Amino acid sequence: MADLVGAHRLLKQSHSCICGEAAATCLCLTCGDLFCESCRKIHLKQKVARNHTVEDLTSLTADKVARSQHTACAVHADRTTELFCPTHGESICYLCSTSHHRNCPEVKDMEEKVKDARAVLAELAATLTEGEARLDKAIQQLDAHLAETEKQTKKAVAEIEAVCARLEKSVQDCRHRMNELAHSACSDVKEAVTDTKTCLLQRRGKLTSHKHVVQRVQEAKNRDTVSTMTPVMQTRVGNLDCSVILPLGAKVVSKVTVVIDAEAVTRIEKEMSALGQTKVMSADFDFVLVPVLSFHDNHGKNIVLSNNKQTAERRGSGGGIVVASQPMMTNMLYEVSH
Repeated sequence: MADLVGAHRLLKQSHSCICGEAAATCLCLTCGDLFCESCRKIHLKQKVARNHTVEDLTSLTADKVARSQHTACAVHADRTTELFCPTHGESICYLCSTSHHRNCPEVKDMEEKVKDARAVLAELAATLTEGEARLDKAIQQLDAHLAETEKQTKKAVAEIEAVCARLEKSVQDCRHRMNELAHSACSDVKEAVTDTKTCLLQRRGKLTSHKHVVQRVQEAKNRDTVSTMTPVMQTRVGNLDCSVILPLGAKVVSKVTVVIDAEAVTRIEKEMSALGQTKVMSADFDFVLVPVLSFHDNHGKNIVLSNNKQTAERRGSGGGIVVASQPMMTNMLYEVSH
């Protein structure tokens, strides 16, 4: 990050060439010197600088400049690190190798160390890429499973709606049939009542008309008329039917009663309740998460775990590595056969 900040500041400022006579237009990423066009040509003609990378300042980015920076030695700040000491795990310069690290047996050239490190990083990148591919495949399977689940859900809801619609239609049809039966029964009653009423009205009409005649005869001034018509009216009134007894063949009025089978209604309610408790069986999804095996924290002092406990490395000499299927208990003796 410090190199990135420094590179950003370098590109923002205007600099002079190392010759001091012109403005710098390019930067040597290998040695870090600034050149004008003339000095650039001279620099690349030198034998030691033929393989140096020189680029224009206008095309450089801070990230590219930061990546090209050499690490300064922690002891000798004016020197760059060109060697690596595995014993101390430090990047050092040549002067350090002859002074502080002259007894270290495995001092390596920095390029060799970087090459090995890049190889390890390439393996890590390949592992991460493979892991990404596996995860992408698993995620795609889950997405497909979600899509299929949504499809099956819509299908199940459609089937339920179809069943309910059929039941609703059956209920409506039953309601219409029962209403028609009720109206039909009431119509028969109404017809019987109407016929009876008509019969009684006819009788009453005859009684009323004869009543009027009797009253006129009663009010007549002529005594002969009264005496003559009285026997006649007696005969006529005696022949009239003043009773409320219906004649033969007349319809008998009955009460309308709607009888609904309570057991049938209860049975239907139970069936509807059972239908509401319909079980939905879910299909098994063929997806297995592969467990990641890792080493347990319980290990020897000469064992170093890395890579998220998936890599065990032995440090120091002597001894060996024992791998058990279960975590080994402390203060417990184990017999190891080989």
